[in-house]
Amino acid sequence: MTARLENGTLPTTLLHCLADGSCKTIDELDATLSLDRGQISDGAFRLIMRGYVERIEKGCYQLTPAGVDAAARGEILKGGPIRPDTASVRKPVYDTFRQRIWTAMRMGGNFTIGDIVMVAAKAEDKDAENNARWYVRRLKSAGYVIELPIRQRGTKLTSSGHKRFRLLKDTGTKAPVYRPKTKTLHDYNLREDVPCSK
Repeated sequence: MTARLENGTLPTTLLHCLADGSCKTIDELDATLSLDRGQISDGAFRLIMRGYVERIEKGCYQLTPAGVDAAARGEILKGGPIRPDTASVRKPVYDTFRQRIWTAMRMGGNFTIGDIVMVAAKAEDKDAENNARWYVRRLKSAGYVIELPIRQRGTKLTSSGHKRFRLLKDTGTKAPVYRPKTKTLHDYNLREDVPCSK
């Protein structure tokens, strides 16, 4: 069983592991740290939201200049709101559940609904799994996400497995928002509405 860590421990551990400024993959971090892949993803997500880490390519993470400075200072991150505390750091997008889901999907690779919920959900997020499933369906209908043909094997004998997805259309940091009246996704990165097929 994975040990439960304090909120600030994961991002702090990852911050100092990336302190040399190199781009490290999840596989490299997994081999170096005594954390599981879910914890590494969670820590990376929190650092991205603080403006301390950027995704150079799918599954490869590197400190931003602000992150390098934080590591050099020996900064110890604490739990609480995931927002930068200095004006010099790029402001994150609003900390909504769907924004966190979008950020989790942008971290690269294939994912299941359970994967992104594990990374993005907070205790106060109600019905997180159904909320994530609804949002992924909207992204899929607009061509942002594809469903992969092979499911991830479930842990129960009677399980048919978990649907796997991949983000195809990564347009930027801001999560697209569904507009029910026009049945479109408004993409703040492109500054345009994208029609949904269903």
